[in-house]
Amino acid sequence: MTKTEKSRTKDLFDCLSKLYKQGQLLLMDADRLMGERGWEPMATTAPAEFSNSLNSPERWYARWATRFYRHSVSEKEEGAITQLLFIGIHFSSDSDTNVDEPIVAAGRLLYEQPMNLKTADRNYDYYMCKYWFYGQPHEKLHGWRKTGQSKFSKNLKGSETFAVQLYNITSGEELKRQVIDPLLSVAEQT
Repeated sequence: MTKTEKSRTKDLFDCLSKLYKQGQLLLMDADRLMGERGWEPMATTAPAEFSNSLNSPERWYARWATRFYRHSVSEKEEGAITQLLFIGIHFSSDSDTNVDEPIVAAGRLLYEQPMNLKTADRNYDYYMCKYWFYGQPHEKLHGWRKTGQSKFSKNLKGSETFAVQLYNITSGEELKRQVIDPLLSVAEQT
């Protein structure tokens, strides 16, 4: 092998690294676009499934990453949070998802009782970004799916989600048009 040639393995890792970097930039762009409309990210990290176990080599790399959002509220409105939004990237399948091509899944978690900021910050788990895979077709929102009452959270009455192909989002404008605008048009109706 000549010094200018890369190994196939290095090429694969370079591609994976570039994919993750593009995912990071997409989520940072989503933070900016959501912030412009009054939605704040609820965490400073975008977690991903990862394993340090030799017994789970299929989980040695990130399968998904996500960000959750809550609407900016004033002190007067602090007890009025009834929904949380999310935007997540699913790079590949895992134990309970089936992904042929990477997708961006977005949606909202709907709650029975209004929450304050502190309660809202504790009222979601990162697996909730996978609700698109569990949902049934939505009867009112074309291309969306929904779930019902959660058995894990008494207050969670359901979710509404949709997905688009990651590779179709080639710019911030496409992210806004295909993900942010549809998500916020539904979220801001309530």
